[in-house]
Parts: sequence; C-alpha cells; structure tokens
Amino acid sequence: MITNFITTALGDGEKITLDEKTKKVYNILGDYPETIAEFMVEKIINNEKNNVKFTWLTNRKAAWRFMTSGFNKRDFFSK
Repeated sequence: MITNFITTALGDGEKITLDEKTKKVYNILGDYPETIAEFMVEKIINNEKNNVKFTWLTNRKAAWRFMTSGFNKRDFFSK
C-alpha cells in the first residue's frame, strides 16, 4: 500500500512541509488509491450513461469521518 504523500511541489525537488493540523485533516479525509480505484472501476464498468458523476467522498461520509475521528484512528502520515 502507498503510505507516503507527495512531498515535492511540481517535481522541482523543493520539499512541502505540512503542519500537524493539516496532517490531521488529511488523515481523516484521505483514502488509499487502491480503495478508491476498486470503487470507481466497478462504477465505470457498469455505467451505461454519458456524463455521469461518480462521488467517492460524499458530504455525509466526510461529516461521519469527522464525527468518529476520535474513535477511528487513521494514520497515512508518519508523525
């Protein structure tokens, strides 16, 4: 699994530093690419319409993640 976040801006080698508050939000809202791809591929393959919007992180899901973040620890960033 991919556990690192992109740490350079525009490929120029300059490091991006994220403060702890930003890391916390990314840990709450973030998902591994493999998880999202599994969802999206199934939707795309079964789709028979044009101009369809597939939504992974809905407002309801985002709100639920913030409400339960104290109980469900997600750690995509090494501290």
